[in-house]
Amino acid sequence: MAAAAASFHVRSAGAVRRRAVNALMTGALWAAALSILVLLAFFVGYILYLGAPAISWHFLTAPPSEVDAGGGIGPEIFNSFYILILTLFFTTPIAMAGGIYLQEYARPGLFTSAVQFCAESLATVPSIVMGLFGLLVFVTMLHWKVTALGGALTLTLLNLPALMRVTQEALASVPDAFREGSMALGATQWQTIRRVVLPSAIAPLTTGIVLIAGRIFGETAALIFTAGVSVSTGRSAYDFGLFHQAETLSVHLWYTHSESLVPDAARVGNGSALVLLVMVLIFNLSARFIGLGLSRRFMGK
Repeated sequence: MAAAAASFHVRSAGAVRRRAVNALMTGALWAAALSILVLLAFFVGYILYLGAPAISWHFLTAPPSEVDAGGGIGPEIFNSFYILILTLFFTTPIAMAGGIYLQEYARPGLFTSAVQFCAESLATVPSIVMGLFGLLVFVTMLHWKVTALGGALTLTLLNLPALMRVTQEALASVPDAFREGSMALGATQWQTIRRVVLPSAIAPLTTGIVLIAGRIFGETAALIFTAGVSVSTGRSAYDFGLFHQAETLSVHLWYTHSESLVPDAARVGNGSALVLLVMVLIFNLSARFIGLGLSRRFMGK
């Protein structure tokens, strides 16, 4: 009896310790998750507090001022979306084709290993180094000077590996049974990819593309050397030409806080930061909702 009682006491003490450790670790994980929400809320609230007084229709549509107060950020918002569209136009087909090849066609070998190594190496290049590369190639060697096209091509090189990896992971999430069922019905490999695999992976693909769009929208270092730190003088502020200076909102934010001579630089910088933050948050939220909607449409979820 004494031995049984002692054994029961030991088991009870062990169970209490396990429950205590479990409660402690659960609380720590909840605290870590909550801290992320608190930090995001504080960051957004602080930027909103600083930037909200600067926001007006004039500020969002007027061109910037070089020396006088009262300038806006209209051309910078336009250039941000313009370079974003150009970059996605170049990046998406190349990156998706590479991801499809690596996931669906590639077999282990020297060429596949070389492609993977090059993609991984390109992904580790800092954006400032990629900007210097764009300066040497597009600005100096090709004599384009600072242009929207040069900035878009530089961002294409910077974001190709990320979108290629997104494509691979999205295709890898499609069960092999889908491919086997399609081929068993007589479809070729390309028909299977086009009609079965890609529609099944459309939700993560779209989410990845929208998230990368947010990353492109907020890029600064690579564009300072390739797209310029001002809008083209003597031309329309909303210029669709490929070979004009195209200062984006993120570059304008950097320039305002570091180089600008306007007396209201703090107001312009804070307003620009708020607009940039709101746009990036919209990209992230859009990725979630678009991905969910496409998943329901194509997968019946």
